[in-house]
Amino acid sequence: MNAAAAALKGMVFPVKGTVKSLPEVLTPDETVQALAVAHHDGTMGVLALTDRRVLFRAQGWAGQRLVSHTLVEITDVRGTDGLGQYTLTLFVAGWAVEFKNMDKRDGRSFTDRLQQWRHWYAAAQTGVAAHPAPVQPFAAPAPSVAPAQVPHQPAPSAPVPPQPSPPSTSGGGGGFFGRRRREAEAEAARLGEELRARTAEAEALRAENHRLLTELTALAGADTARLVQETDRIRRTHAEHLAELQRIDAVLDAKVEAAAERAERELQGARQRLHEMEARAQEAERRLAEAQRDLVVTDDLVLLQEAGIYEYRHPLADAVAYKAELDRIKDRYKTLTKNGRAVVGVTDWTVNGSAAEGRRMVRDFSKLMLRAYNAEADAAVRGMKPHRLASLVDRLQKSRETIARLGRTMRIQVTDEYHRLRVRELELTADYLAKVEEEKERRREERARQREEERLEREIARERARLDKERNRLALALERARSAGQADAAQIEELERKLAEIDAEEEAIDRREANSRAGYVYVISNIGAFGESMVKIGLTRRLDPMDRVNELGDASVPFRFDVHALIYSDDAVGLERALHQEFEAQRVNRVNPRREFFHVTPAQVRDALARHAGQHLLEFHEKPEAPEWRASIAAARAQS
Repeated sequence: MNAAAAALKGMVFPVKGTVKSLPEVLTPDETVQALAVAHHDGTMGVLALTDRRVLFRAQGWAGQRLVSHTLVEITDVRGTDGLGQYTLTLFVAGWAVEFKNMDKRDGRSFTDRLQQWRHWYAAAQTGVAAHPAPVQPFAAPAPSVAPAQVPHQPAPSAPVPPQPSPPSTSGGGGGFFGRRRREAEAEAARLGEELRARTAEAEALRAENHRLLTELTALAGADTARLVQETDRIRRTHAEHLAELQRIDAVLDAKVEAAAERAERELQGARQRLHEMEARAQEAERRLAEAQRDLVVTDDLVLLQEAGIYEYRHPLADAVAYKAELDRIKDRYKTLTKNGRAVVGVTDWTVNGSAAEGRRMVRDFSKLMLRAYNAEADAAVRGMKPHRLASLVDRLQKSRETIARLGRTMRIQVTDEYHRLRVRELELTADYLAKVEEEKERRREERARQREEERLEREIARERARLDKERNRLALALERARSAGQADAAQIEELERKLAEIDAEEEAIDRREANSRAGYVYVISNIGAFGESMVKIGLTRRLDPMDRVNELGDASVPFRFDVHALIYSDDAVGLERALHQEFEAQRVNRVNPRREFFHVTPAQVRDALARHAGQHLLEFHEKPEAPEWRASIAAARAQS
């Protein structure tokens, strides 16, 4: 089968419709010589070679496309093999026209046929003798004839080279001219046979062309029927989908409208609730403002911090004096109550036209209001703490204002004199409680001082007894040494020196006993209990100051105190006071100055001691040893 037939059988489905419509662009006497599938400018179509031109036709959903170049316009033809594909390039008027993605076999066959026809056509145009025209594979049907009844088309008449006319002879078949005549006749016979063979071959090719066109038409018709059926099915499906979409749109529109109406109703309800909440909020703000006007400050801790150390409103000598003044105040407001001067009201009030009933009603309501006021005042007295005085006085004042507001109709109110007495009672009660607490603290300090003095006296007595015993022993030894016949002068001198030391110690004890300001100022810390930035600066008059330090480090703290410095001074009281004054801003307990803890480091205390103690500062340990605390930390880390 030739290349054109192979190309027809290898046509793919997208170009079969193009092949079917190919006769529409051919002239009636134009015949197709070769067909191939190719791509031109990104479009797939059919590339056809006729006896006159090369044309490319493509049709699809986007429309139809036709590219045509006559054989005369084509100046050169080139074919290029690629990776499984073939590219045909035509040079037309200096431009290169490419047809790509062709089958290699179809492309080579198409190129060869095109070259043959170009050479033959050029020779035919110039009148130069050439080889016979290429055999026509099939002819294009005329537009008016059905594809199944395509008549045979005669091949284009190729220019026949001029036949040399035999020369005329007078003789028969002999001689030179007879031989030439016989040769011419033989050549004519041979050419006739060749012509008949070519004619038979052309007829066979026309029959094959007709068969292929018939098959192509049938295939195209079947594809067209399938396309029509598929188109109808797609149209029906599209109509069904369109109807479904319209139904869904209607349902969605209904749902959207319903949702919009529901949202509008909810919005209206929310707006109404918002208005109601705003109204309630305004009412709550109004009530809050009224409540704040009646609010009594009861933050005891804040008041205590602001007050610091309690200041007496009515300073008296002692708690007994405060008690007597309180009794006098109570007698006075009781007298006001009996005389009807504690609470007052209108006198012209009538009930059912009776002035007596009106006065009785006013009197009863006045008693009721006074009972409420006295209940508030008595509760304040019972719950009095010195630092709560201001809040309780404020509460009593608010109670008086409430009574005046509730009794406005009858003009019932607590008198100023009675209210002043009850306020003074509260102030004296606070002063009395503070004075009692102060006296208790003073008694505790006095007992502690007495215990300290007793301990000091016992220590002095024990030390005197020890020194007396040691003196007696040394005196006896000295007497024996002197009475011996051979006395050791060095031994006697040593005994006398020790006796002198004992005398000096007794003199020091006498001075300590006579001077109540002498003693030791100690600087201690407890890093495990209070941290690294807190120290205690205190005073002890004991002969051994470590006894006092050990007492402070008893079971009340988790670790023992570490001693940074022990400074003896004849004026230990003054030295302690100077240190306390210097670190007053760092005092831990601002209310009770007898708590001698300060937020300072040992280094800061060392610098202060260097200024105040001077030569008395012999030794100072800045870093605390804290053996128990450090061992506890190490054990905790080991366990974790």
